[in-house]
Amino acid sequence: MGTLNIILADNQTLTRLGIISILTAFYGKSLNIKEINTKDELYDSLISFDANIVIIDFELFDFTDISDLREIKKIYPAIGILVVSDIKSPHEILKVIDSGITNYVLKSCEVSEFLDAFNATLQSKKYFSNEIMDVILEHKTSAKNINDSGHLTNSEIAIVKLITQGLTTKEIAQQKNLSFHTIITHRKNIFRKLGIGNSSELLMYALRAGIIDTTEYYI
Repeated sequence: MGTLNIILADNQTLTRLGIISILTAFYGKSLNIKEINTKDELYDSLISFDANIVIIDFELFDFTDISDLREIKKIYPAIGILVVSDIKSPHEILKVIDSGITNYVLKSCEVSEFLDAFNATLQSKKYFSNEIMDVILEHKTSAKNINDSGHLTNSEIAIVKLITQGLTTKEIAQQKNLSFHTIITHRKNIFRKLGIGNSSELLMYALRAGIIDTTEYYI
C-alpha cells in the first residue's frame, strides 16, 4: 500500500491527536496527514494537496451552510469525505446526507467503528455508525406512510438504489445508458409519488421499504 494523503479538518487539538494516534497505530508510517483549522486552509489544501480522504467536523468551520460541504463533494468527487462529529440532531444529520455525504460517525464511536468508516470511505463505500443509522431509521418523514406512498416501477426502484448510493444524476444516466433529462424526469416522478422533497427522505423511505438493506451501510 502506498502513502495515504489525509486532510484532517478539525480545530480541536485533542480530537486531531486522537485520530492521528489511531490511524498511525493501524497504518504505521504510510500516512501523510495535513492538519487543518479553518475553511480557507481547507480550500487551499484541496487545491495543493493530493488528498485521498478528508476527515472533517464541518460544525467547527465557518461554513456558510451545509451547501459548502456539498460544493466540495461536487468539485472533488474522487476524494472521500468522512464526517466525524458530535452532531446528533436528525435535522442536521439528514442535511449532511442530502449533501451527498454517505460516511458519517460520531466522535463517541468505538475505535473499531471509526476504522471501519475510514476504510469504507477509502474504498468509496457507504458507512454510517450505529447511532447515526438509528437516527435515520427513527426519524419520521413528513407524515407520509410508506404503505400509501404510491407504486414505484422496477426502473424507478433501480434509480432509487443508485440515488441512495450517492451517485449524481449524470453518473446514473451513464450507468443506465439513458439521457440526463430522462433521469431527471424519473427523479421528479419518484419524489412526487413518494411525497418527499430530498435525497435524505428518499434514503429513509428506501431503508424502511426494504429497497436497500441497512447492511449496505456497513463493511
